[in-house]
Amino acid sequence: MYHQGTDRSLVILFVSGKDSKDYLQRMVSCDVTKVSPQQGCRGTLLDGKGRIQAAFDLLQVEGGYMLVTGRDQSEILRSRLMGMVILEDVEIDTQTYQWIHLHGDDAEEGLAQLELEAGPDFLSVRQVNDAWVVRRPRFHPTGFDWIVAANHVDEVTDKLNATADVANDSDRELGRILLGLPKVGAEIGDRTLPPEVGFADAVAYDKGCYAGQEVLARIRTYGHVNREIRRIDFNAEGSGEQQPQVGDDVWPHPNGEKPVAKITSIAKNGESWAAIVSVRYRYLSEAAEDELLVWNPDGEVQLTGTLQQVFAP
Repeated sequence: MYHQGTDRSLVILFVSGKDSKDYLQRMVSCDVTKVSPQQGCRGTLLDGKGRIQAAFDLLQVEGGYMLVTGRDQSEILRSRLMGMVILEDVEIDTQTYQWIHLHGDDAEEGLAQLELEAGPDFLSVRQVNDAWVVRRPRFHPTGFDWIVAANHVDEVTDKLNATADVANDSDRELGRILLGLPKVGAEIGDRTLPPEVGFADAVAYDKGCYAGQEVLARIRTYGHVNREIRRIDFNAEGSGEQQPQVGDDVWPHPNGEKPVAKITSIAKNGESWAAIVSVRYRYLSEAAEDELLVWNPDGEVQLTGTLQQVFAP
């Protein structure tokens, strides 16, 4: 079992106040009314054109809601939420809780050794004393978020060091790609729409208005996005010094006339490579599921593989 050590790349916004539920319902893409102390959901904060400003997990706890988000998105999420408060009784704090993640093949057994338990479903929540355990894969094959009071995080980390190893950056990146989770700066940019990156579960189409809802509803009803992300587990053929890079094209194999995807994330996986790619919708709609794709089709080294679905609850 592994944990993330001193990595604090996720931040927890604690939204409290008697108006917090209704306020969040008007601001974010997910249906806040379907969240309970036992079950969370994914959500996004969108701009008026439906583009992702921040992605988060939404959890309900006593006194309010936790929004677990990336550190690089936390400030825009906090400022957008606070900036729209007028008369509502809503407060937002980022210092109350801290995030710890446990993952690996034996994470389930490790959780039991720590006398913790998690529910059976994605984002199911179990409260243990003054902490919460959330079934939340972030790296292949599975994982759990352990959310604790900020003043207890050092104590918990010391306890973890006795039972789990610290995962390094390269192991975490490979695990993220193998699982198929999009990352800000790689798959998620300032023009990304939720359907492009597998966030269908983060969008509610049957609740009241929020920023970006009309755009996404039109896409869902009348059209489609132009690209979607997929995973590829590449097999290496040939030998040489060339290595795949983010931004490289991927082609149909054999005899592809033009590229159909671009690499957005890439990591070495043993003797080969694992990647997340952004694929043209037209190719996805027309190609066979087992059609081979190739990187570097005219080179001495080639990588081939088939498209796989990214993570979806």
